[in-house]
Amino acid sequence: MDHLSDMLLHYNQTSDILYYEVLDIPLPELQGLKTLKVAFHHATKDEVVIYTIRLPKQSTVGDVINDLKGKVELSHPNVEFRLLEVFYHKIYEIFPLNEKIENINDQYWTLRAEEIPEEEKNLGPHDRLIHVYHFMKDTAQNQVRVQNFGEPFFLVIHESETLAEVKVRIQKKLQVPDEEFSKGGRAYAAYPP
Repeated sequence: MDHLSDMLLHYNQTSDILYYEVLDIPLPELQGLKTLKVAFHHATKDEVVIYTIRLPKQSTVGDVINDLKGKVELSHPNVEFRLLEVFYHKIYEIFPLNEKIENINDQYWTLRAEEIPEEEKNLGPHDRLIHVYHFMKDTAQNQVRVQNFGEPFFLVIHESETLAEVKVRIQKKLQVPDEEFSKGGRAYAAYPP
C-alpha cells in the first residue's frame, strides 16, 4: 500500500477525500518561521482586526510589535504598543519586548495588541495599574456560576480616588449608558496584575 493510500485510511475507515493546504512560500522557508494571529484593538475605534504575523522563530515580541505598526492605523506616530495574553476574557500576561516568539503559544490563548494610553506611561509612586474584566453571575438550579464576557482592560487607580470616582471612569472608558452600566447581574471586577 503506498503512502497516499495510508493517508486515506483513518481508523479503519476508507475515505476518498484528501485535505491539503496551498502554501504561499516554500515549505523549508515556512518551517523556519513562527506564525502568530494577533487581535489588534484600535485605540479610538470600536473595532478588532485579526492580523497574521509571520516572522523568524528567533524574533522577539518587539519585532512582532514593529511588524504590526506597519500594518495598522496609529493614533499618533510615536505610539507605544503592548502584546497581551488573554484567556477566558481575562488578561494573564503582558509579554516583555525581548521575549522570543517561539515560546508563545496562540492555540488556546488570544494574543492581543493595543496602544498604551498616555495616562499609563507615567504612573506616580502611589498609582496602581489594575486589570478589569466583565462577569455575570448565573444562579440557575441553585448553583452559582460566574461567566466572564467581553474585553478586559487596564485601569489606572490614583491614591486619592473614591470607589464612586473609579466607577465613573470605568463607565466613561466603556462608553456605556447609565441604565446598562447599573443593570443587575453584571459586574466589573478588578484584580492586581
